[in-house]
Amino acid sequence: MVLTALYVAVLAAVLGGIGAAVRHSGPVLDVEPAFARRVAEGLRVLWSVGDENAKRTERLLDELSPPPVPTPPTPRANTRA
Repeated sequence: MVLTALYVAVLAAVLGGIGAAVRHSGPVLDVEPAFARRVAEGLRVLWSVGDENAKRTERLLDELSPPPVPTPPTPRANTRA
């Protein structure tokens, strides 16, 4: 129980620090008090960083994966006897 509370407190402090240090473009979050606003801003910054990283990874995978090779048509077997 104490370890969980400590984890949540440290996580909130880190997110609050990120939210205070980085300004995200867009509307200001409607959250009170100010520390909760910084924590929410930190979450939004981390979410946008993760989203951009996922888009970049998708672009790289699309760039690195070869296009599908068309298979040549198979000749039909002679069905006449």
